[in-house]
Amino acid sequence: MHAFTLYCKVLSMNSVREILLAALLVGVAADALLRDGFQGVGFPLWVAVVLMATLALGRRDRRAVSAQAHGWLVAAVLAATGLAWRAPSELSALDFLATLLALGLAAISIGQREAAPIGAPFRVLVWAGGRVLRDVFVGALPLAFHGLLAPGARDPASRRGWPLLRTMLIVVSLLAVFGSLLRAADPLFASLLAIPDFDFGEVMVHLFLIGFFAWVFAGWSRGAFISSATASRPPARLPLSLGMTDMTAALAALDALFTVFILAQLGWLFGGERFLQARTGLTAAQYARAGFFQMVLVVALGVPLLMATRALADSGEATRRRHTRLAMPMIGLLLAMIASAALRMRLYVNYFGLTTDRFYTLAIMAWLGVVLIWLAATTLRGRERHFIGGAIVAGYATLLVLNVLAPDHVVARVNVARATATTPVGGAPLDVAYLALLSGDAVPTTLSALLAPLPARGASASERSTMEVERCRAAERVQRRWGPASPTAAHAEQPTAWRRWNAGDARALKLVAASAAALRAVQHGSCAAARLSGVVVPTRPYR
Repeated sequence: MHAFTLYCKVLSMNSVREILLAALLVGVAADALLRDGFQGVGFPLWVAVVLMATLALGRRDRRAVSAQAHGWLVAAVLAATGLAWRAPSELSALDFLATLLALGLAAISIGQREAAPIGAPFRVLVWAGGRVLRDVFVGALPLAFHGLLAPGARDPASRRGWPLLRTMLIVVSLLAVFGSLLRAADPLFASLLAIPDFDFGEVMVHLFLIGFFAWVFAGWSRGAFISSATASRPPARLPLSLGMTDMTAALAALDALFTVFILAQLGWLFGGERFLQARTGLTAAQYARAGFFQMVLVVALGVPLLMATRALADSGEATRRRHTRLAMPMIGLLLAMIASAALRMRLYVNYFGLTTDRFYTLAIMAWLGVVLIWLAATTLRGRERHFIGGAIVAGYATLLVLNVLAPDHVVARVNVARATATTPVGGAPLDVAYLALLSGDAVPTTLSALLAPLPARGASASERSTMEVERCRAAERVQRRWGPASPTAAHAEQPTAWRRWNAGDARALKLVAASAAALRAVQHGSCAAARLSGVVVPTRPYR
């Protein structure tokens, strides 16, 4: 009963009508900006609308939105900008997820400052995050029920206006439905009565988009401005705990296992390919191909394992000191594993080239390395409150670096540099057909490699035929994706194309249009040369 009374008081301070009106504004903006999806300039503009609506609700509520909440809102806008800056790729998915995470962290920072990510324990942050997800799922339902069940909360003007609005909605709906049917039934009647010809399917799509995003924003705002005042607090302690023996046995066993693994890595590092063949029968290229992603997964699992064992360790000071003594060597071993994986990836790239999957894995490894060092500097030294915030900030910094570098562009440049080196390892030719599969950010490098003449000497007839076939495929792919007759170019000519405008795509369309004649010449010449050679080259698998 006390919680319900407090909830009503909070609702009286936080106008339900203001939140619902702001939610309707956000829903209308979503319908106008996100009709063609989240990729493009429409998404960051919509997130900016969310930011302005949130700040307006904060001022209306006379609640000062904290500096940390401001920071997360700005981070959401910056992350969303990546979808209009870089061409669609894996990076777009990371930018989208980072935007949602920043909005969730902003709601936590507004609603419950003690659970704000910078300075909050992990347990408290997870509890607050679960509450925000619950509020978003419930949406506007509690606010609507409050307006229906507590009519006295509305002012006299709204009480007089609601019956009139309800009557108008009923009349307009009936006239629109039956009038449209009667106009279609009789041309004479249609000439006398001018009723807009509604496309009910299109209207339903608009209503769905407005309702969905308004529902989500209303729930998000409720979690930020209302429900946090009556939310239950997380338990003081976790229901499980690890004793000295359990924790020591678990971490010591992993320390021993990781030590043996790192010692085995020293064999190939110093023994070279002869040592590998003697011990495993594998060449350096075969060895580099295996095991890299498994090592990354081990490191990725090691971080939550150390956090969980620290959180589940009993409150005794001796247990915590033992955990620190066992966790510090494990962090060093995990960092050595990251270094070993990076060296193996370098060897792999020398033999097989770089792909976006490998590049993003390297970026994740770099972030995990920073997180491990930060874990040792905070959690293992008794400053647990600083770890989560620092790890999240490091993640956003890594994402910013990725957006600046443009991974697809880096991949294309590395592969071109590897193929044009004087003594490339393995001597493999440039896989220009793979470059044509990359996003628009890689188009400048792809075009340069595609339009460059083939080497006059140094390749056998079979290798030259393979190069011609690859150039033929690449030219076809580039024209099909970015050429003047491509669906991308056709969409760019539509009146609503501004919503999906993307800097990387726009640059690719411009460059390919300027090089259309040269691309057709390369395509015809390479395809004709491949047909004349009579050599059937199997399709390369997507790497």
